[in-house]
Amino acid sequence: MDDKLVPAHILFAKWFIRIRWVALIILIVSNYAVKHLFNVSIQEVSVYILTMVLFVLNVLHAIFLRRITKKGGGKIIPRIKQEIHFQIITDLIVLTLIIHYSGGIENPLILFYFLHMIIASSIYSTLVSYLYVAFAILLAALLGLLECYSFIPHYPMEGFINHDLYKNTLYVFGTGFVFTCTSVLVVSLSHMIISRSIKSEETYVKTNIELENKDKLKNEYVLRVTHDIKGHVAAILSCIEVIRTKIAGPLNEVQEEFTNRAFERTELLSGFVKNLLNLTKIRLNHDNEFEEFLFKDLINKVVIPIQILSKDKSIDFTIYVDKSIQMITGNPYTFEELYSNLLLNAVKYTQPNGHISLTVKNRLNHIITEISDSGIGIPKEELSKVFDEFYRATNVPKDIKTGSGLGLSIVKQIVENHNGRISVSSELGVWTKFTIILPKNPTITTF
Repeated sequence: MDDKLVPAHILFAKWFIRIRWVALIILIVSNYAVKHLFNVSIQEVSVYILTMVLFVLNVLHAIFLRRITKKGGGKIIPRIKQEIHFQIITDLIVLTLIIHYSGGIENPLILFYFLHMIIASSIYSTLVSYLYVAFAILLAALLGLLECYSFIPHYPMEGFINHDLYKNTLYVFGTGFVFTCTSVLVVSLSHMIISRSIKSEETYVKTNIELENKDKLKNEYVLRVTHDIKGHVAAILSCIEVIRTKIAGPLNEVQEEFTNRAFERTELLSGFVKNLLNLTKIRLNHDNEFEEFLFKDLINKVVIPIQILSKDKSIDFTIYVDKSIQMITGNPYTFEELYSNLLLNAVKYTQPNGHISLTVKNRLNHIITEISDSGIGIPKEELSKVFDEFYRATNVPKDIKTGSGLGLSIVKQIVENHNGRISVSSELGVWTKFTIILPKNPTITTF
């Protein structure tokens, strides 16, 4: 079986140690209950001593694992596997001794051998897994035969099982045969299930990588094409501007009208290409060039043009930023675009004499931003689509020509690149509110 990722091995080893702590508690409680509540005869002191041995071993396992993970290096996986080897072998030996002092092969605890076989088969190769099967069978066989032929004493569970099954040769060998067959079947089935799950996972990973590569190629193609288009559109726009401003000569009324129409359409196209280019760049580069910056300065820079636009449209624009928000980590350029996009949208879709508010609150390791407006709202059934590329709500007035349907897609991409969350709520024709939760340091804080 191929090695899993290092974190998976560490997590498994830690899980194995935690399970053993639980087993220790159960063993202590059950040992007391069996002896004093149910009056079943077992070697109580011997079992308690073995419980202490298991306790010490688990402490050692935890120390060894901590040293291995702290040391790190390229050999961490083999070292962790060796530690798990040590755990399983010591567990099987201690388990055999506990079974010996509490009824021998008559004790149902013998089923716990299978647990360790399953654990081994989920980590190691087929050969190693079957070696563990052989080791477990050897321990169980030695225990049964040595007790059967009186080489070692048998400690019966009087009050639980009243028959001297350990002396019955047919029972001993029959139980041994069933135990052996069950052990082989358990490991075989475990390997079959694990192998199939690994193949499915490998197929999934391979397909995912192929899709990511195709998406990257698509984005690179779009990036090149839009970059070329941007240059051509800019050249056309500048030429039309020369004609529109009559630098090249006078225009009659019809010529001027068509020139203005051409300029407006080309300007819209230029904005669309710019947004598409920007979104593609963000997706390709993820814009994860983070740095520390003063949040207040960035907001002040963003709101200045918004205040001018709001005043021109007679819109009441209120701002509240928690003063305790100081330095944060992120990409200040994409942060600026994030806030600008949302606030410009709010101005665009809010009628004169309306209201827009920007509220930023400090919450432990995150900042919570709410941008609300008294604009046209968004239909309830369309809220889940507003962050999709090229999507525009069906209730956008026809006289609002600007908008490529990419602004909110860019906003969402920026938020995700900063390990944040964004959501929208709205009431059609009444209000819209965007809520953004962003970590102050996306490199160390996630949801």
